[in-house]
Amino acid sequence: MSATPVVAVVGAGASGTLAAAHLATTAAAAATPVEILLVDPDPPGRGLAYRTTDPRHRLNVPARNMSAWPDEPGDFLRWLRRHVAVDFPEGGYAPRLHYAQYLTGVLERAAAGPGVRLDHLPVRATDLRRHGSRLRLTLADGTSRPVDAAVLALGYDRPSTLWAPAGLERSDRFVADPWSTEPYVGRGDEVVVVGAGLTAADMAQRWGREGVRLHVVSRHGMLPLPHAAVPQPPAVADGPVPGSLAEARRLLFDRIRAAGGDWRRAVDGLRPVTSTWWAALDEPSRRAFLGTAARRWDRVRHRVDPAVHEWLEQRRSDGSLVVHAASVSGAVPGPGHLRVTLTDGSVIRAAAVLNCTGAGTSVSASADPLLMNLLATGLITPGPLDLGLATDSSGRVIPATGRPGIWALGPLRRGDLWESTAIPEIRVQAAALARDLVPALPHAPLQRRPRDPYGLPVSAGPAAAGRYVAALGRILRVRSGAESLVREAVAADPRFALGHAVLAVLGTEWGAEVDVEAALAAAHAPGTRADERERRFVEVATARVREPGPASAAALLSYIHSYPEDALAVSLAVPTIAFGGATEIPAEAWALVEGLAPAYGDDWWYLGLLAYTRQDQGRFAEAGELAGRALAIEPAAGHAVHAKAHAHYETGDHRAGLAWLDRWIAGCGAHASHRAHFSWHAALHELALGDDGAVADRYAAQLAPGQVTGVRALVDSASLLWRVRMAGGDPQHGVDEVLRVVPAGLLAEPPTPFVALHAALALAAVGDCQGLARLRRWARSVGTEVFTDTVAPLAGSLSDLVHSDADRAVDGLVALAGVDRLGGSAAQREIVQETLLHCAMQAGRTDLAAGILRERLDRRESVRDRRRLRALRTADTSS
Repeated sequence: MSATPVVAVVGAGASGTLAAAHLATTAAAAATPVEILLVDPDPPGRGLAYRTTDPRHRLNVPARNMSAWPDEPGDFLRWLRRHVAVDFPEGGYAPRLHYAQYLTGVLERAAAGPGVRLDHLPVRATDLRRHGSRLRLTLADGTSRPVDAAVLALGYDRPSTLWAPAGLERSDRFVADPWSTEPYVGRGDEVVVVGAGLTAADMAQRWGREGVRLHVVSRHGMLPLPHAAVPQPPAVADGPVPGSLAEARRLLFDRIRAAGGDWRRAVDGLRPVTSTWWAALDEPSRRAFLGTAARRWDRVRHRVDPAVHEWLEQRRSDGSLVVHAASVSGAVPGPGHLRVTLTDGSVIRAAAVLNCTGAGTSVSASADPLLMNLLATGLITPGPLDLGLATDSSGRVIPATGRPGIWALGPLRRGDLWESTAIPEIRVQAAALARDLVPALPHAPLQRRPRDPYGLPVSAGPAAAGRYVAALGRILRVRSGAESLVREAVAADPRFALGHAVLAVLGTEWGAEVDVEAALAAAHAPGTRADERERRFVEVATARVREPGPASAAALLSYIHSYPEDALAVSLAVPTIAFGGATEIPAEAWALVEGLAPAYGDDWWYLGLLAYTRQDQGRFAEAGELAGRALAIEPAAGHAVHAKAHAHYETGDHRAGLAWLDRWIAGCGAHASHRAHFSWHAALHELALGDDGAVADRYAAQLAPGQVTGVRALVDSASLLWRVRMAGGDPQHGVDEVLRVVPAGLLAEPPTPFVALHAALALAAVGDCQGLARLRRWARSVGTEVFTDTVAPLAGSLSDLVHSDADRAVDGLVALAGVDRLGGSAAQREIVQETLLHCAMQAGRTDLAAGILRERLDRRESVRDRRRLRALRTADTSS
């Protein structure tokens, strides 16, 4: 026997797809491994009802009632609002093609659960027999598979053609299956639609083109009824259970009167008890119902979108749709047409006749080879009135003898339940079936699912998961090589959706050499594995990569609220050395980090992140203490090092800070992914100490092009050279050499205000006034406040400086608002003040310059600032 039990689900339409999804989620929750074989020539979710790709073919149930999960009624509506329209109304009727897409996604996510394997076999099943303690499933291609259980989800049989006269059935103008390929119909032609139910409404929309006249033929001559334009709540389902058909009629009309004549409320209120009423009727009453009232019941119970009904009535009003209360009595082929006669005396020259009479209901008369063989061997037995199979309350098939391990759902249970064809009933059946079937499977041990350092499951094989976890460790430590490990992870398991998404993030945030769009496509590809948490991360990461604005930031923060243990997501949200962050206001990031304390406690990574938050708040002693605790646990903790570097700088402890940083850079920092930024911090100490030679040496050894590229070259290397120039030193290197290794897009359309700040400074450093003008125009066009009110005027003031109008530049920089919203740290944003100080000195506005220097020296010691302040005083005295 196979180590993993196998369940065959025969049929991959809505019933089979829901059955497979519920089996997968139930097995995963029970830690029961299972292999599910989904057997159907059509892809999952594309059964008779949902194979249409015509957007006019809409669901006959509002979106709010179409979830795949009984306990998550809003799931389909949420899917529509993510994938179709953000404001899709809960009472709207979605195109059925979207529901097919939804079902496919439901199954893919369920099949990504631990211990679950799903295989789609694109072939028909023809036989199922006992095979020792198991069953053997035979397929139309001649192969067979041993299985431990089987689910029959065959849906409806092909439409019956017993009503068709011989001359009609033999004609190529007769469309026996209305969903098959249609014959040519042109302007001026007439089409006969036999049947007036929901399929007829679909075909009227499909064939009802301009210049084509439709004839809908049925014994009753009644088109489908619409749902109410403004639906009312169903009437409460209580009271006695009828014992006869006459009593059922009386009780129904009593309910309609109690509902104020609103028959829709009364009928909808019966939905929870319809099966109970059906079970209470004896066989003669059921037969009488089928013969006298079933058509009318179906008409009031299964209604259409009000918009579809309105369209049908409009066609009837303008004469392009004619309804006949009749049947087809004869059909004579002619050149390019059929001469069709009806029992009401009408004669129609038809280009096509569509069979929309509905599927045959008799199981014993079915031509399906699987059902025929199962009936012959006694593994299944017909249900009441031969409408379906005999089943118990969970859907387990009742055989002639024994207990074969076969279940059924959907239309095959109509004899027992009557109402067994709509999604709200089928999803309940699928859940009950899974609860009964999974415990009956042979037990096999389930391997523990791999988890990340904070306990979150990882939907990947052991080798891929190991590489991913190692990569996550490097990301959290701010160490290099993470992208290589993630590449190895997705190579080991190409279905690892989370890995592909993280690779795209590293390509965007860290400048790793990644084909970002290809990685995102792989993350969303059919067949990838992801649980609900990973799926949401993929969606959020995709949004952050493609549209890094307020909407995707809000989605990221919402995700973190649901999964606070996802340290990678938290890293994406908080502006740090490694990531740009999802908040422009520092207080928002502080609140996020501090709120995570219950999830992380004394974890070294969290202590480092909290230390960085404390220094951002100006609480430098606490930052140093927290950083020390983190580094005692993990010496390579990059966030703790970063926080400690800031604390040293902001408190003016330059010599000790420089010595400590140099030791760390030479040791653990040798493998830091943002080593250049730590070198930048060391250079700030040297700059404050007035050691321009040391700054020049450090730049050449650790920050020059070749050592640094991309956004780090812009933010660290170019900004350092600008600072040296603003501080009155000699940079000894030109920013133009740095810009050769910076993507042009970062200068023209910077993705964040923080990058825009550094782009403007770099353009000013090389004297590119045209570039500054383009940046200014682009910032104004972005539409967000920080770009419009801060980045754009900053670019204008820098342009004034390039044009040697230092006085005007001072006025612009003094008036500049929102600098704190540019992002980054206080030490990085200080470059704006450094530029203002330089401009003030150039413009001879010594009072302003001296005030800036005194304020800074009150906060921290700086050899250079003291020198500049003395120089200003000397100049004032000499003047």
